[in-house]
Amino acid sequence: MKIELATFGVWELLVILLIVVVIFGAGKLPQLGEALGKSIRNFRKSFKGEAKEIEGQVRRLDEAENRQQLPAAEKAAVKEGEEAGVRVDPAQK
Repeated sequence: MKIELATFGVWELLVILLIVVVIFGAGKLPQLGEALGKSIRNFRKSFKGEAKEIEGQVRRLDEAENRQQLPAAEKAAVKEGEEAGVRVDPAQK
């Protein structure tokens, strides 16, 4: 048995809009639209914030992994460079 998702045409959307107007009244529609818009905006902001947080965690893990893989001599050079205030990238040779 194949289940298809319903697609709404213009007439179906007009009927739904008419039912909403009857239930809530024409005066409440702008408030409902505003509340829905704010909810969607907040959802998108929180989703973008989570994505940035995850990217930051991945970046920190990659940096920690790269530091663990360095040979002892390169670790010492990196440490000396950091103490001197110079950023040393061991990946560049």
